Amino acid sequence: MKRLIIAAFGLTLVAAFSALYGSLLHAQPVGSITLPDPGGTVQLYPGCNNISLTFPDGTASETVVEAVTPSGALQAIWHHNAAQNRFEGFSPTAPQASDLLAVDFLDAVWLCMAGPAPAVAPSPGAVSPPTAPTQLACTRSVAPDGSDDNPGTGEAPWQTIQHAADAAQPGDTVCVGSGDYSAEGELRFSLSGTADSPITFGAAPGGTVTVQALTLNPGTSYLRLVGFAVQGFPIWGVTLLGDNHNILLSHLAVSGGEAGFRLTEGNSGENPASGPVSDVILEDSVIRDSMYTAVDCTPGPCDQTVFRRLEIYGSGLEAGFGGDGLGLERGRDVVVEDCFIHDNGGDGIDLNSRDFAGNVPGIVVRRNRVARNHLQGIKLWAGGRMENNVVWGQGIAPVALGMHPGAYEVVNNTIAYNMYSTDYSERDYAFVAAYPNPDTGTSAAIQLTLVNNIFAFNTSPQVGDGPTGIYSGEGVQLTEHHNLYWSREDGEIQADFVSGHDVLFTRAEVSDGTWTSVTGQGQGDVTADPLFVSGWSEVDLHPQAASPAVGAGSGGGAPSDDAEGRPRTGTPDIGAYER
Repeated sequence: MKRLIIAAFGLTLVAAFSALYGSLLHAQPVGSITLPDPGGTVQLYPGCNNISLTFPDGTASETVVEAVTPSGALQAIWHHNAAQNRFEGFSPTAPQASDLLAVDFLDAVWLCMAGPAPAVAPSPGAVSPPTAPTQLACTRSVAPDGSDDNPGTGEAPWQTIQHAADAAQPGDTVCVGSGDYSAEGELRFSLSGTADSPITFGAAPGGTVTVQALTLNPGTSYLRLVGFAVQGFPIWGVTLLGDNHNILLSHLAVSGGEAGFRLTEGNSGENPASGPVSDVILEDSVIRDSMYTAVDCTPGPCDQTVFRRLEIYGSGLEAGFGGDGLGLERGRDVVVEDCFIHDNGGDGIDLNSRDFAGNVPGIVVRRNRVARNHLQGIKLWAGGRMENNVVWGQGIAPVALGMHPGAYEVVNNTIAYNMYSTDYSERDYAFVAAYPNPDTGTSAAIQLTLVNNIFAFNTSPQVGDGPTGIYSGEGVQLTEHHNLYWSREDGEIQADFVSGHDVLFTRAEVSDGTWTSVTGQGQGDVTADPLFVSGWSEVDLHPQAASPAVGAGSGGGAPSDDAEGRPRTGTPDIGAYER
């Protein structure tokens, strides 16, 4: 069912499946949104009100407007695009001028209602981290003023989370009351639920639950940890020691330490000390300021893992290649989606570096915003598909793939304004596929599909010798068409697999058909300024109406929606955003 969860502007955003809580502004209500039974109605108030949406991804803005009564009460919808630090809006009175075409699950938006207060866009500001669901079917309770001699009920709660962890049974939901439990130190979870009756530990609504560290002992499975602030740990914040499966980690705020999350224990390149992990979901969380990689699957494998709706930043600023946002050494069937990974000292997303045999199935990286990481943006070592990603501001090659054999699909991404910061950038290729192994000097054999991508304005004229194009090694078997190139006039494409022609193709050779005649590739390629909304340093990579990327893509293999949920037509735009 579609429903809206409403909170007054200024309150913390509530999460999926939650109901209204906390006090609302004391003002005359001027509109309401009707909820499905038995929800009734929730009142809205004059001016802009901050809400969290639980409409499905890609719900048309008009559908949100239709949910508001009385008709005409809604003046505008505003969405804060954190990646671009700008507001996007929809007005029912002027939909032709709107740029917020759809809303997504848990979008942060402002509804501006008709009434005494003016309907204006709010000032940009920090969006609060997601908080825990507020509807928990509590079977056990913990509170700072409880006692571990109590039965652990709502009326007579336990005092410590560790006692609850040692006593919980399959099917229990342990609700932890607001407070600082850091004095308990590292919390260890040894008991498992079952497939039908997992064990859940969740922060009760109405406050913050702070802990020092959460560790799942080897074998602990069918467990859910929801809504905790994890801080003050010296090494790892949330740890899965191995042989853990069917784990949900949700709505967590993790800061500091050497790593926010450590999935498996052991040294890089070795077998895990206590076994792999699988069927793990990490979602709706904020991870920041780790000394090294923020979310770290070393040594792995971490199979059937999903990382979604995460914000990861400020990690590894002194660690270089050991300071990634999200790093996974080994694992299959891995999905990274709808994340904002930015301002880390290493790479943004680094997957399968130790899967040396390659050809790893099920690797999907989609709809992520990867920005201003000091090294690379997205690295796929052993196969996978990346689609609808927006990659800008990296310090060196923003996308690198094909170090190990495999099939790679790169579709509808926007890769622009990388190697632009003079503070941390070095001149590098705008895209690298199957670069020769530094030890053997040979290029891995890979199949590369490159369709509907924008490569533009990569490497600033102030960095090294200036702009750079894309690179494909000798081992690449390429399918390439309907891409837009606008980085380096005298060398947009370097293709080391080519014979009978120089491996470097100029912009003119891409546009005049030389590239196509030599390689059989390049149908529908565009060489023109993509006309982004704005460039460095106020980067906004949405296309303007006159952009040559609009309507210039290929429908074959393109995702059905763009990076923000807008539907794609039979002739989609090139890049991550549909106009």
